[in-house]
Amino acid sequence: MPKKTTEIIIESGNDYTIGVKGNQPTLLKKVKEVSAYPNQKSFSRTIEKNRGRIELREAFVYDAPKELKDDWKNISKIIRIERTTKEKEKVTQESAYFISSKDGDAEYFNRGIRLHWGIENSLHYVKDVTFKEDASKIKKGNAPENNSIIRNIVINIFRSENCYDSMAQAIRLNCNKVKKMFAKLNGECF
Repeated sequence: MPKKTTEIIIESGNDYTIGVKGNQPTLLKKVKEVSAYPNQKSFSRTIEKNRGRIELREAFVYDAPKELKDDWKNISKIIRIERTTKEKEKVTQESAYFISSKDGDAEYFNRGIRLHWGIENSLHYVKDVTFKEDASKIKKGNAPENNSIIRNIVINIFRSENCYDSMAQAIRLNCNKVKKMFAKLNGECF
């Protein structure tokens, strides 16, 4: 996310927590440097058992250094999340880095980032498994993005109705009801 976006977020009266990835190598390097030392302001650990999998999440929160404050509007904290997952005998480890304008503690960020991952995972699961997005042969121009937007609209319509047991059921019950779907897009009851 560009620096300009963080300025717009702050100017609108909101805060940001943004994942830092390899597409911002200078920022990522600095965030990793800051979070490499055991001088965190707060620490949080959670353990979750879910569907035969055990997940340990540790959050480390650091004050943002001055040189980042000069570049990133209202940056306050650097967050490192260490996630270790054990499923049967397989153990995986992952580190994720974030910057935030929010002045929260490690428990706050650990919980918030976990909730965000849960929302994102549930959306990607539906799009990939139910709508088979990854198997799509549509690859040229804007078509993949346009189809993804259409899938999101359909998912939002079905979820807003709150009357289906699953997304597969919603698709099955609505697949040939074109007039009904157009009416819903226009905000009409059908």
